[in-house]
Amino acid sequence: MSELVTKSSNVDTVKYRRPLNKQQLKTLQLLYWYRFCTSKQLARSLDKPSHKAIQNKLQILEAQGFIGKRYDKSYKLAGRAAEYFITPKGARALEKAKPNTTNQWATKSLYKNKTVSDDFLRHCITVTEISQRLRDIYGDGSKLRRFSKSYMAEFSYYPTWTPDLHLEILSKDETSTKHYFLDVWDGTKPFFVGVRKTRNYVNFKDSGNKDGNEWQEDEPFPAILAICEDERSQKKLNRQMKRILDEQWDDELIFATTTTNKLQQATKPADKIWSRILTEDSPETASLKGLLVY
Repeated sequence: MSELVTKSSNVDTVKYRRPLNKQQLKTLQLLYWYRFCTSKQLARSLDKPSHKAIQNKLQILEAQGFIGKRYDKSYKLAGRAAEYFITPKGARALEKAKPNTTNQWATKSLYKNKTVSDDFLRHCITVTEISQRLRDIYGDGSKLRRFSKSYMAEFSYYPTWTPDLHLEILSKDETSTKHYFLDVWDGTKPFFVGVRKTRNYVNFKDSGNKDGNEWQEDEPFPAILAICEDERSQKKLNRQMKRILDEQWDDELIFATTTTNKLQQATKPADKIWSRILTEDSPETASLKGLLVY
């Protein structure tokens, strides 16, 4: 079916269109997954050499009303790229083409995409960047599975205050899974929020959510990971995590931190970029797999 494009005040709108192709659907899925992405991040996930290779495709999706973007004059002055997001209409189209890809909880939050704070938006972009970096280091699919807040919104076994990412590493014989709750502390929230969230994980492990839901009974509790913006904030958080461990006397609690710089320098899964917090000693360096021994 051919496309008829009509002009509006802001962007071309498409009156008739072809069915969404695989690349368009993947773009919608990425935006649903991460909430916000830049064109460079989308190009990277789509295995394109440059964001310019998908610019026209993004314009078509925007014209169809499936995606929107945050961009104004201040962006150009700051050298800041536009941030794209999926619209509720785009989510409906994605679900129609690929059933069970979306969920009502995550879709409901899409209505706030035009009005969320700048700090929230920047944090989403940083989490997307971190997720892609983790994929580069640890692999994708069968090697490292990454689940975003949009995925977690559907399941009751996560803490109400969900982590930025849930990571899973399946053992080679597929008999066990290593779980990790990962948060990115990038300076968009006060330091005390990171401490409070760390304590919230402990409360969740002990008592579950207020509604009575708990972590999966047949799975070991995830290690709690934090990626800090610099070594200063990492050391501050390390001290607070050590204090929490001193209070808990729980050998199953695993806390570990790293910095964005160390993450950027890592080249392979075995790199010991994580600092595991110990009660009786200084933090111990470890690989991601090495944090959990089972």
